[in-house]
Amino acid sequence: MGNLIFIDTEVSVDTGSIKDFGAINNKGEKLHTGREDLFLEFVKEASYLCGHNIIKHDLKYISISDKSILKIPAIDTLNLSPLLFPKKPYHRLVKDDKLHTEQMNNPLNDSIQAKNLFYDEVSAYHRLDDDMKKIYYLLLKNTKEFEGFFKYIENVKKGNFRSSILDRLRGQSGSLRQTIDNKLEGEKDSGYLSKLIGDKFKGMICENIDVQALIEKSPVELGYCLAIIHADDESSVTPRWVLRTYPDVERILYMLRNNKCVTGCDYCNRAFDPLLGLKEFFGYDRYRVFDGEPLQENAVTAAVNNKSLLAIFPTGGGKSITFQIPALMAGKATGGLTVVISPLQSLMKDQVDNLEKIGITEAVTINGLLDPIDRADAFERVEDGSAKILYISPESLRSRTMERLLLGRKIERFVIDEAHCFSAWGHDFRVDYLYIADFIKNLCDKKQLDMVIPVSCFTATAKQNVVEDIRNHFKDKLNLDLEVFKASSARKNLHYKVIQCTKENKYDNLRQLIVGKDCPTIVYVTRTRRAEELAERLSNDGYRARAYHGRMDRKVKSENQDLFTRGEVDIMVATSAFGMGVDKSDVGFVIHYNISNSLENYVQEAGRAGRDQSIEADCYVLFDDEDLNGHFSMLNQTKLNISEIGQIWKAIKDITRNRNKVSQSALEIARKAGWDDNVMDIETRVKTAVSALEQAGYIQRGQNMPSVFADSILAESVKDAAERIRKSDKFEGKDEESAVRIISKLIGARSRKANNQDAAESRIDYISDQLGILKKDVIRLVNLMKEEKLLSDSKDLSAYVNDDMNQQKALNHLKHHKELEEFLLDTIDGDGVINIKELNEAAEKAELKKVSTDKIITILNYWDIKKYVKRETRKRSKNHVKLTFLENHEDLKERFTKRMMISDFVIDYLYEKSQDDEDVVEFSELELIEAFAFENRLLQIEASQKEIEDTLFYLSRIGALKIEGGFLVLYNALTIERLELNNKIQYKQEDYTGGLKASTWVGVIQFVL
Repeated sequence: MGNLIFIDTEVSVDTGSIKDFGAINNKGEKLHTGREDLFLEFVKEASYLCGHNIIKHDLKYISISDKSILKIPAIDTLNLSPLLFPKKPYHRLVKDDKLHTEQMNNPLNDSIQAKNLFYDEVSAYHRLDDDMKKIYYLLLKNTKEFEGFFKYIENVKKGNFRSSILDRLRGQSGSLRQTIDNKLEGEKDSGYLSKLIGDKFKGMICENIDVQALIEKSPVELGYCLAIIHADDESSVTPRWVLRTYPDVERILYMLRNNKCVTGCDYCNRAFDPLLGLKEFFGYDRYRVFDGEPLQENAVTAAVNNKSLLAIFPTGGGKSITFQIPALMAGKATGGLTVVISPLQSLMKDQVDNLEKIGITEAVTINGLLDPIDRADAFERVEDGSAKILYISPESLRSRTMERLLLGRKIERFVIDEAHCFSAWGHDFRVDYLYIADFIKNLCDKKQLDMVIPVSCFTATAKQNVVEDIRNHFKDKLNLDLEVFKASSARKNLHYKVIQCTKENKYDNLRQLIVGKDCPTIVYVTRTRRAEELAERLSNDGYRARAYHGRMDRKVKSENQDLFTRGEVDIMVATSAFGMGVDKSDVGFVIHYNISNSLENYVQEAGRAGRDQSIEADCYVLFDDEDLNGHFSMLNQTKLNISEIGQIWKAIKDITRNRNKVSQSALEIARKAGWDDNVMDIETRVKTAVSALEQAGYIQRGQNMPSVFADSILAESVKDAAERIRKSDKFEGKDEESAVRIISKLIGARSRKANNQDAAESRIDYISDQLGILKKDVIRLVNLMKEEKLLSDSKDLSAYVNDDMNQQKALNHLKHHKELEEFLLDTIDGDGVINIKELNEAAEKAELKKVSTDKIITILNYWDIKKYVKRETRKRSKNHVKLTFLENHEDLKERFTKRMMISDFVIDYLYEKSQDDEDVVEFSELELIEAFAFENRLLQIEASQKEIEDTLFYLSRIGALKIEGGFLVLYNALTIERLELNNKIQYKQEDYTGGLKASTWVGVIQFVL
C-alpha cells in the first residue's frame, strides 16, 4: 500500500505564498508547521499524497518551489466525494467544495478530516456492485482527477487489483476475460465499457445516446452523471462546485435523461409521456380541451420536449398544471429546478399550499411574505435539491443571493406568469420583467451552457401586438422562438352585462344584484379606501362581506381570503390585487363596481367567476360616466412623463461624473433628481425611469447591492438605549445625540411593523434622509451600536397571539397534533405503502381527538420536508403513499420528543411575554435558546439554533403559531452603469414609450350599451 500522506495548506490571499502546512501519514504521525523545508522533508518518501482539492490548490502552490512534488501520485478526496457519495445529504465531512472542520484555518485538522473522508471513500467504493466498480475504473483510471486513487486501489490487497477482478470473472468466457484484461492494460477499445454502461443503466437513460463519444470526450463529466443517476434519489443533485468546474455535466445529464430521442426507446417513451406525468402527479386521466383542441396537452408536450412557448389560456384554464407537470417530470429525471416568476406573492403561496395538499412537497416560494424561518427552509430545500419548483418575483432576479442560489442548481426552465407585463404600461407593466431575459443570458454564460435555458410564458389574455412584443423580446434577447398555444378567451359558462347607472344609485343597483344571486360573489373596485368602505356598508346592511386590497395588513388580508375560500364570507370587495391563484371554483358572480384599468385586466378579473365549468356565472359592470374620468386620472398618476425621466437621467449623469458605474438607492437618486416626499411610490417610479433609460440605451442596470447591518434590537426601550449610549465610551459629542435619534427611529419602525403599519425593515438611506445625518455616519453609528450590543444579528421575529387563538387553544392544537404524530410513529414502524384514510380511521378508533386526513398529510409533509422520510404518492390513489424512512426510527422518535418539549416551551414563553391587549409579541431565536436553557438548567438540556428553527417551522405548519418576518436594518442600492457618456445628450421624445392604453374601454362600453 505504501506510505500514504494526507496534506493541507493555508495560502495567503495577499501574496499567494503558503503560510501554514499540515500533514498526517497512515501511521498517525503528524506535522503542523509554517516551514516549507520541514513539510517537504515529511512528505518526500510518500507513495501517495492525498488531500481535499489537492490537485488544483495545494500542489499548485507547493510545486512552485519544488517541482518533484508533482511526481508523487495525488489522490483528491474532493473529486471522489460526488462520485462515491452522490446522495443527499452528502458525507458528513463534505460541504460543497469545502470540508466540515472543527477549527478555522487549521491545516493539520483539515488533513485529519481528509484522511477520515478518504478511508470512507475507499469503503464506499468497495460497497459498489461489481458493474459500477468496473464502470468507474475503466472510465476514470486514466484521468488526472482519479488516476492516483485507482493506482492506490490496484495496489491494495497484495498490490494486485487486476488479479482480484479476474478472480471475480473466473468461469466467464475467455474472450470476455481477455477484453477486461485489455481494459486493465489501458487499451483504447471502449466497446466493452459502452455496452456495460448501456446494460447497467437500461431503462434509466436514453438507449440511443452515443455513450461511446461521451466516454472518449468527457469521461469525468459522464462519471458524475452516472453517479447521480445510479443514486436513484430524486433529491440528489450535482454539487455546486462540480457544475462550476465541469459545466459539461449539465449538458451530458440533459442528453442522457432529458432529451427525447427521435426513434423512441423504453426510457424516453416512459419519461416524456405527458399523460403518464398527469396521472402520476395529479391522478387525472386526460388534459383539458379548449374548443375541441388539446392545447393543454400540446403545451405540456412542447415543454417536455424542451421547447420554449407562449400559452394564452383563460383564467381558470389550468395554466398552473401546464407548467407544473413538465417541472415535476424534469425534476424526477435530472433533479433539475424549474423557476416560476410571478408578480403576485399570494399566488405563489397558494400554489405551493395546493400542491402540498395533494402530497407534492417539491415546490417552494421565496418572497417578502416569508418569515426568516420559512425563508431559510426554502433556501435550504433549493440548495439541497429537494425543491423542484421555485416561485419567485421578477424583482428577486436583481438579487446576487438569488443568482448564487440558481448557479448551484441545474435549471430546467424559466416559467413566466402574467407575461403581458412585458408589454403593457400602467398597472400591468412591471419594470423588472424586462430584466428576465438578461438574467437568463447571464446565468447561461456563467454556467457556460451551450444552449439557452428554455422559457414558458403564460398569460390569460393578450392582444396580437402584445403577443408579438413577447415573442420578439425573447427572440431578440435570447434567440428563442416561442411556440404559441392560444385558447379563446371566451368562456361559454360566463354571461356578460353592463348596467348603466349614476353615482347616486350605483350602490342600490349593487344590492339588487346581490339579492337576486345567492352565491359567492366578488365585487371589484379600483381604490383601496372604496374596498373597505363598500365592504363595511354591505356588512352593516346584513351581508357577509369582507374587503381585500394590496395595502391591507397581511394578517387581515390572509384571514379575509381564507374566510371567503372556506365559504364563511359570501362577498369579497376587492381591488385587482385579489383573485390571482385563489382556489375557489364556485364563484357565481363578479361585479365591477368600477371599470378595470384595461380590457385585458377585465377579462382576467371577470374570469374569476365560473372556474367550475359546470356552473353558469354572471359578470356585470356597473357603469357611470364619471368612471372614465376617474380612471384616466388614476392612470396618469401612475405614469412618468418625459420630464420626470429626464430629471432622473440628469441625476444619474451627476452621480456618474467621476466613474461610469455606481451603486445608489432609489431614494438617493430621487433626491438628486429634485423629487420630494410627496412623490407617490418613489421607488417604483425611480425604477420605472431607470428602465426607460435602459431601454433607450443610456444606461445598464445591474443587480441590487443589499447590505443588511442588523436584524434585531436588543435594547428594551428608547430610554434603555439612550442610557446605554450615554454610558458608553464609543459615542462622544454629536455621535451620542445622533445614535439616540437613530435607535429611536429603529425602535419606532419596529413598533410600526408590530402594529402592521409599516414594512419589516428600516433603511439606512431613509434614516439618513429623514434625520439629516450623512449616510456614512448612519452606517458607522449602526455598527457601533452592534458593538455595544444595542443591535445584533440574532433574528428578530414576531408571533401573533391573542387574536384567533388564545394560549389554551394553541396548546390544545399542539396537543392534538402531538398525539396524532405519536400515533403515526407507533403505527408506521417501517418502509412501505400506507393508506391515509385507513390511518385516519384507526386514529379515530384509538379515540384521538380532532384527527383528520389533512392533519395526517400535514405531518407527513413535515417529515418529508425535513428529510425524515421520502414519500411517494401512488399513481392510482392519492390516499396511498409509499414511505421510505431516511432516519432510524428510534432517532426520529427522539427528535419528536425534543421538538414537542421545545414546542410547549415556545408557546408558554411567547404568551407569557405578551401583554393582554397585544396581538403581536416580538422575540428572537437567541432569546428562545437562552430562555430554554435557563428553564431546563437543572436537567442540563439545551436547544440548538437548528432545533429552535425546526420547532418554529413546525408550529407555523400546524397552525399553532403565526410567525411574521423579522426586523432589518439595511441599505438597498441599485447598480447602474452609464453607457451614454456625452453629458449634452438629453432624454428625447422619441425615447419616450409611455401612453395610455385604456381608451379601448370607451368603445367597449359604448358597444355593450
